[in-house]
Amino acid sequence: PVTSSSLTINSGTATKLIITGTGTQTAGTSQTITITAKDASGNTATGYTGVKSITFSGASASSSPVTNPTVGGTNVGTATNVTFSNGVATASLSLYQVESAVLAATDGSLSAAGSDRLSVSVSAGSFSKLIVSLTSPQTSGSSFSGTNSLTAQDAYGNVVTGFDASTNNITVSTSLTGSISGLSGTNKLNNAGDFVSGVANISSLTFTGTSGTGTFTFTPASGTAVTSGSVSIGAGSATKFIVTGTGTQTAGGSQNITITAKDASGNTATAYTGAKSITFSGANASSSPATNPTVASTDFGTATSVTFSNGVATVSMSLYKVESALIVATDGSVTTSGSDRLSVSVSPAVFSKLALSLAGPQINGVGFTGTNSLTALDAYGNVVTGFDASTNNITVSTSLSGSISGLSGTNKLNSASDFVSGVANLSSLGLKYTGAVGSGTFTFTPASGTAVTSGSITINPGSANKFVITGSGTQT
Repeated sequence: PVTSSSLTINSGTATKLIITGTGTQTAGTSQTITITAKDASGNTATGYTGVKSITFSGASASSSPVTNPTVGGTNVGTATNVTFSNGVATASLSLYQVESAVLAATDGSLSAAGSDRLSVSVSAGSFSKLIVSLTSPQTSGSSFSGTNSLTAQDAYGNVVTGFDASTNNITVSTSLTGSISGLSGTNKLNNAGDFVSGVANISSLTFTGTSGTGTFTFTPASGTAVTSGSVSIGAGSATKFIVTGTGTQTAGGSQNITITAKDASGNTATAYTGAKSITFSGANASSSPATNPTVASTDFGTATSVTFSNGVATVSMSLYKVESALIVATDGSVTTSGSDRLSVSVSPAVFSKLALSLAGPQINGVGFTGTNSLTALDAYGNVVTGFDASTNNITVSTSLSGSISGLSGTNKLNSASDFVSGVANLSSLGLKYTGAVGSGTFTFTPASGTAVTSGSITINPGSANKFVITGSGTQT
């Protein structure tokens, strides 16, 4: 055998590229990668040297904001000049999207493929900001319905799966007038278990306050806050009634009153609609005749059907007794109280009739003694406090054979001062009967209105003021 002298074997022509580097990387950071040109036998193709136009692929852009991965400052997917020396080059690789990137390279004829590519597991960066998703509409006083989530992200929109609200509390506020509750810290997320893999399910969030459209802001102790889009807050379930109307009413008259269903925050409970069984209270029956107050022609104290539209109903109310009425509406647990009641001052109607009270017996020729009164009433037995006998004279007559005297008009009440707050004191005014004794009645007849007649009154003889001697007119 014969052995040659030493021969130098050079690498062949480059047939592929191999990319090497670190297999893990944090979003937003860089690492230096090596690109090596190899011949068919796997030798470094030292002849592959100088500036080469290389296009990289296999990594994606981040979502928020959209940030493209780069090699040597050039976006992945766009050719960039890479300088090789003896078949080897290095470049800076920046990645932003959490993913399993498989970085490939090609110069048009040579490529890094298969296991020659660099696999990089990209992890999220540190917490930077929040993303919120809220469903609309919602209801005041109730936990949010639908899908409602808050997501912790790094600066590039990758989910920070290890985010811990117990070390970085998130405070919730709103542009609406009301309060936030239902979260681990009432109006805060401050529990380690609030976020699972970087996402918090916030459907326990409750807004209680004025209905309307507004936004919700989530502010971390450290990091950038996020504000939701517009969320419409509707009224909650009815918890009370408010009764409104006119504060004055004449006995026997009617007015339209409004009953409004409100939720706990004072919003009109628009879902309270349709025919409802409502019982009214707070007003009394008149005395003469006994006439019950009514709503929608149904007596107070008896349930009546009232139709609500979007939480509001209007009905007719009739009152008959002079009083300070406080009108209450009730539907089971939904009722009216305090200042939500309608206060109505009921005044008497026009004069209609008289009520008489005479004491007996009385004495002939002497002013009546005891309690003797004449009262002016409206049609429902309420005292007409402004009654004036000078404009509506009252004539007194009797079934006995005699005469009436002592009054402002002898046998009449015809003076403006005869009645005080609707009542005439007949004893003080000097009512007197002079005539035959016995039992009889006394009638008081107004010029306009209904007369009244007393019960039977006994008239006894007065004190002796003379002797009468009787006997035979002739004597022997």
